[in-house]
Amino acid sequence: MKTAEPAAAAAVTSGPAAPVKSALRRPRSLRGSLTLVNVALLALGLILAMAASLVGVWTILIGQLDDTLRQDVQDVRASSSPPSPATASPASASPDPCAAVPSAVLHRSAPYALLDSRGRVVRSCVRESDGPRRNADALAASVSPVALADRGEGASVRLDGEVYRVGAQRVAGDGILLSTAPMAGMMATVKKLFLLELLVSAALLSLLALLTQRAARRRLRPLEDMVQTASAIAAGHLGSRIPTAGGSSEVTELRTALNSMLQQVETAFRCREEASDQVKRFAADASHELRTPLATIRGYAQLFDKGMLGPEEQERAIGRIASEADRMNRLVEELLALARLEQQPQPQRRPVDLALLAREAAVDLLAVQPGRPVTEAGALKREDEPVPVLGDEGLLRRLVANLLSNVSVHTPPEAPVTVEVTREDEAVLLRVRDDGPGMRPEDAARIFDRFFRADPDRARRTGGSGLGMSIVQAVVQAHDGTLRVETGLGEGMTVEVRFPDTRLTV
Repeated sequence: MKTAEPAAAAAVTSGPAAPVKSALRRPRSLRGSLTLVNVALLALGLILAMAASLVGVWTILIGQLDDTLRQDVQDVRASSSPPSPATASPASASPDPCAAVPSAVLHRSAPYALLDSRGRVVRSCVRESDGPRRNADALAASVSPVALADRGEGASVRLDGEVYRVGAQRVAGDGILLSTAPMAGMMATVKKLFLLELLVSAALLSLLALLTQRAARRRLRPLEDMVQTASAIAAGHLGSRIPTAGGSSEVTELRTALNSMLQQVETAFRCREEASDQVKRFAADASHELRTPLATIRGYAQLFDKGMLGPEEQERAIGRIASEADRMNRLVEELLALARLEQQPQPQRRPVDLALLAREAAVDLLAVQPGRPVTEAGALKREDEPVPVLGDEGLLRRLVANLLSNVSVHTPPEAPVTVEVTREDEAVLLRVRDDGPGMRPEDAARIFDRFFRADPDRARRTGGSGLGMSIVQAVVQAHDGTLRVETGLGEGMTVEVRFPDTRLTV
């Protein structure tokens, strides 16, 4: 147990080090990566080309030196050819062994050596005044003359700090001539070529890095714009968009797709904010609407409980309690109707005579307000002409009733109203037009908001809850219809509902 505790402690203390180190490690930029890859590829190519050129030049120069050494052998053979009988003399009967050394070799400053058949240096051919030629013994010891002569190739040796190319050739009398050529000039040439290629390669790599940086900056500019746009959106600027100038076709397609996505995200965010605001307003309005009748009922109940009401006041209090209870009941029913419509947007559909529903709603309005002028137009004038639409009869009946109830609540009892059902442009139209006071444009824009009332005092006196037009809009949307309102202050109001024609959908 005691040995396990330090290990556990070490694991605990060393654990966070890796995330901290990884967090400090910054990712390499794409521009830097592209530049590094291009420079690395060119550097590799230049190294291979430099190596090939240096090897090629070295091989050519070595070949030239070897050709020079072979020329020495040809000179030896030419000088050692037997004299003709006419030119022969008694003095030539004993040939000079140093005659095998050609004059071209004798007059060089490079070392040389003539070996006899036993592989020893012929001393008589070494001149002490020639300086480097005194290295004949070292030259003979640095190579294998017999093997070198058999191969017919040259070898490189170092004598007194200098590098020479050595060639070995057999001469008359089984001798071997070791001739050399200095390699200092050749090595200096190769060194200069190496430095020149190194400077040119460095210049090319620098130029490539600069051009790659500029090209990458130009090509990656759209990505930087996307990063800036994303940062602006993250900061709360939802209207920011990626600039549409420049870039390849792929970048243009990506930019277009991202801008379209950002537009949808902004729209969805705005819709969510609006929905959230509507929910908050709905909760506040619903609580307010329910609080008022509850307060009235509670107040009368407390007065009853304390015995503070007389017989006539008690009767009036009971009427008020019943009225407020009915108001709460209508409000709850309308809220449940909206909730059902939102949970089940596709109602059960069957052919429903819209003209019959409108005619019955007009009769109900006359029953409530007998003095209101009600005009039936279109198919309502002909009771034998049905105008069917596909939909839920209960919802459509509520829609027509809410439209006429809106007229009853928000217009004076003597204001005329016209109810019309017609077929027009491959659609069925329900139009309700009144000659009431109308609405201001800013109020008309909120007519479908829940609990909205242009005249709250009048609506509460007549029992309006502010949900009627919201239910109308929900029913129209559930039946794939359209809704249009025309109104103006002092100009009355016209509500037009358009449904698909049953004859085209069946």
